[in-house]
Amino acid sequence: MPVIAAPVPFVLLLQEGDAMKTRDAIDDQLIALLQDNARLSTVALAKAVGLSRSTVQERLQRLEQAGVIAQYTVRLGSGGDPLQAWLFLRFADGFSCDDVMPLLAELPQVRLVHSVAGEIDLLVLVQAGSPGMLADLRERIAGFKGVDDVTTVPVLRSTLDRR
Repeated sequence: MPVIAAPVPFVLLLQEGDAMKTRDAIDDQLIALLQDNARLSTVALAKAVGLSRSTVQERLQRLEQAGVIAQYTVRLGSGGDPLQAWLFLRFADGFSCDDVMPLLAELPQVRLVHSVAGEIDLLVLVQAGSPGMLADLRERIAGFKGVDDVTTVPVLRSTLDRR
């Protein structure tokens, strides 16, 4: 009978007080389960990985404290998909991210902002309930002091999202 070598586990050392803990395959299983469904109860997680509820709670707490798990969130399914678009912003001469970001941060429709190098200064992911609402949002952002140009790229379909 052939011997199959087990894959070498990815090891991440997690600081917990004075003791070092390693991230193991069970931690990775828990993370994968939560990425698939963040609403799974601790009891359901424990059953899925074959551990007690309290052990799973301790592992989750350790992963949270180490910053491996940053948050539990809701992702809308296809029935609640809002219209999304990337706005490519260029700053006016003499303006920077520090001038424009406070204005963007006030808008709940702004979901994600990346400061980038090149001809574009900011990549801004926005959500709107309709094309008209997207147009209004785009015009509002284009009117911000410090914004010279906005290019709008609507998202037709998300084919991969590992967030």
